[in-house]
Amino acid sequence: MLTDQERMNIAFKEMLFQEDQMAKKYASMAQQITDPKIQQMLQGMEQVTRNHYGTLSQKMGSLGIV
Repeated sequence: MLTDQERMNIAFKEMLFQEDQMAKKYASMAQQITDPKIQQMLQGMEQVTRNHYGTLSQKMGSLGIV
């Protein structure tokens, strides 16, 4: 049986992993697209996702999740 702390650690690590995967996916798609407007949109989505990643990392650090 997992403790609440263990469940929280797992959830945060999963969220961090998902944010990283989405940022990579947006970056890859932006490189493949030739339409500048769509590229810009995807680059913006990548940046937002990387910001989420940073926020999660900071929160994990403050909670002692490694």
